[in-house]
Amino acid sequence: MRHAKPDPDLFLAAAKLLRVDISEAIVVGDSVWDMLAARRARALSVGLLSGGYGAGELLEAGAYRVYEDPADLLRHLDEVGVRRPDSEWLVRDEEGTSEEGD
Repeated sequence: MRHAKPDPDLFLAAAKLLRVDISEAIVVGDSVWDMLAARRARALSVGLLSGGYGAGELLEAGAYRVYEDPADLLRHLDEVGVRRPDSEWLVRDEEGTSEEGD
């Protein structure tokens, strides 16, 4: 990539490689730079609070939603337009055992 985030090159290249229309993509990131790059690429951005930025900062930078961590995002995928298949997601708990997600 020629440029660093917030330039959208990285996300545009990934979408092209995966043969996904960037407007159908969801970018998950934990920095304001991730949110700005996603917005510039015209992708939906979702923020995680694991990068040291607050929810307000991520929302102001363009995040559609903000979640505590990846597990919190997984529990709320329906809020970002990702539908679960007929079978429920399996979620691994801290001990590594599987349980049905809600």
